[in-house]
Amino acid sequence: MSAKNIVLFGLTGAGKSSVVNLMAGKDIAKTSPDMLRGTLNWSEYPIAFDGHRYKVFDTVGLEEPQLGIQEYLETILKARDLITTLDSEGGVDLLLFCVRAGRVTATLQSNYRLFYEWLCEKKVPIVLVLTGLEREQNMEDWWDRNKDTFDKYKISVEGHACITAANNLDGRHQHLYQLSRQLVRNLVKEHTYDRPEGGWKGGDGWFKSFMSNLKKLLPVDLFMKKKDIVTVLTERCGVPLAAAVELARQIRE
Repeated sequence: MSAKNIVLFGLTGAGKSSVVNLMAGKDIAKTSPDMLRGTLNWSEYPIAFDGHRYKVFDTVGLEEPQLGIQEYLETILKARDLITTLDSEGGVDLLLFCVRAGRVTATLQSNYRLFYEWLCEKKVPIVLVLTGLEREQNMEDWWDRNKDTFDKYKISVEGHACITAANNLDGRHQHLYQLSRQLVRNLVKEHTYDRPEGGWKGGDGWFKSFMSNLKKLLPVDLFMKKKDIVTVLTERCGVPLAAAVELARQIRE
């Protein structure tokens, strides 16, 4: 059976790499702050558990609720590369939204919209993993107290897990870590292998629709001339000239 593809996303500091290691049962992802920064960069990790195989794409999302021109263009490039890569490997089977328990913000909402609504067109199951809850007497209590806030920001998910992804703790906390591994694995399995649907793939018109939606995160309307877009793409984003000219044409259209 082919591996299921999971796109893991969330803000820096949410514990995404620690969640990868938690699921894998060993350290395979870097947890240092030196991970390559930049919108929609990603690392790929193969994981297997309970007789099933997965590929986890650990991505870097938005750090601000709005984008500048350069960040907008970089996001377009990375999104196209990511979807092309995933399409060639069977599509997207699950979105895993990693959030550190705390205040829900407009940036969280923007990341949700970027990945769920715009990147995957609301056609991929999405689940929430809430980290940093080792100090809770009962980790699930945090969700009971805060789920209404997610509703307020119109962040709707098909399932969730309240966990700790910190593996440097003793006693009760270590027990919670083991419990957290099972909670996340169960959540992933329920929304991938227990579903009959195949992975979602970006079809005709996806790229144009994504760019149109992404412009909502620009502080002003995109009014750059084609040659200005080409300049940003080549000089700041490192895109070859011919590819930059074609992408600039698509953006202007």
